[in-house]
Amino acid sequence: MPIPLDPIGNVSFALQVAILFLLIIGLPSLKGRNENRNASRHGYFTVIALILHTVLILVIMIPTFSNGIGELGDLPPLYAFNILSHAILGTLAEILGLIVVAYWLLKSPKRMQCVKMRRWMTPIFVIWVVSLINGALIHLLGMI
Repeated sequence: MPIPLDPIGNVSFALQVAILFLLIIGLPSLKGRNENRNASRHGYFTVIALILHTVLILVIMIPTFSNGIGELGDLPPLYAFNILSHAILGTLAEILGLIVVAYWLLKSPKRMQCVKMRRWMTPIFVIWVVSLINGALIHLLGMI
């Protein structure tokens, strides 16, 4: 019998997918004739994605995790591992994303100082995507 999906989880998952699209849409804009303007647009897409992600963490994920943390020991080990890895990787991606965005905003977005942080962007994106996949499994399999 399928587990009914949580409506709040549905909203969170849909917004996470929207955030993923924001980040992907921003990537191709780095190439082309107007590289500075395109890179700036990429930065602003990233800022919007990070703000949405932060709101989701504060409003949905932290309350859900703190309400379900007591049940973590009762879950099968694979479920518990997936939930903990989602929380750890998601937190890591959020903190590293905040650092990159803060650096970009503080160093003047028009001067394209984010290029110095470029080597960190792909690993942060990969960490976030793995966390997103973990979160999708949590939601779709009804782990919490």
